[in-house]
Amino acid sequence: MNQADSTMRDITLAFHIGAPNTDNGQLTWSLRKDAQPLLDRGVLIRRPGTYVTAVTKLMHKQDRGPVTDQEREALLASIVKDQDVSRLILTNSAFLGMPGWMLSGGRLFRNAGKNTAALRHAFPGNPCEFFLGLRDPATLIGPVFRSQSGRTWEQFAGRTDFLNLRWSDVVTDILEHNPGCRLTVWCNEETPVIWPGILGHVTGLGSSFRFSGALDITRGIISEQGYERLEAYLASRPGLSQEQRERVHELFLTYFHSEEAVEEEIDLPGWSQPLVDAMGETYMADTELIRRMPGVTFLS
Repeated sequence: MNQADSTMRDITLAFHIGAPNTDNGQLTWSLRKDAQPLLDRGVLIRRPGTYVTAVTKLMHKQDRGPVTDQEREALLASIVKDQDVSRLILTNSAFLGMPGWMLSGGRLFRNAGKNTAALRHAFPGNPCEFFLGLRDPATLIGPVFRSQSGRTWEQFAGRTDFLNLRWSDVVTDILEHNPGCRLTVWCNEETPVIWPGILGHVTGLGSSFRFSGALDITRGIISEQGYERLEAYLASRPGLSQEQRERVHELFLTYFHSEEAVEEEIDLPGWSQPLVDAMGETYMADTELIRRMPGVTFLS
């Protein structure tokens, strides 16, 4: 193995695998605001369009037969180019599973373990971490169904018992199929408050770095007046800890959030408000279970 191969294998791969209709690409755009400062610290974030097709082709090829180390190294080198990188962030919600099949077999992403293992095995020599944002199935299923056009509602939903959908099954599946890979999880409903922490964990920089996109999620669900006051408040207090900043975010969101932005209309065949409420309660109990699972870092 030559020096270039060794350098490629020293890169930690941070896979952001969704879920679909959570951040909707915001992770990439928030981090790219700091592309050069991050690169100065060895962290590379590129637009998914520059690598998703090539990564997917490699995964499909390894399903059909052996893939050489040279092919794997060449793919990483094509993404990294001549940059000095210690951490590479790759993001695509389809890594978890195709959205149109998210309820196949009556489970959430029943092939999550298999699919993430295929992704991980495409680069077996590299350290690997997975990052997953959860979302209440009651508010997730509608947007995912509408985002695809290949299946009718009857085909999409099948015989699914909506009260029996568990993210903990997905998390367990990923952990069992990817021993030695860290898994970091959070709830999409909390991202406006914990977004800077999510960026810190995905980049591996923790709270030591101030992200230019720290308020990107908040900006979409807060009034303009509230956003301007929040931005000014934080700018005047640069010494606040990450925990203190999160408390400030939460306080401003309480007083200035936009009802129109956070209100979600749920209109699916056969669904009722009691079902939606029950699904929400099941989701909350399930996230508490995930929070206590060994091998999971839960951000909240």
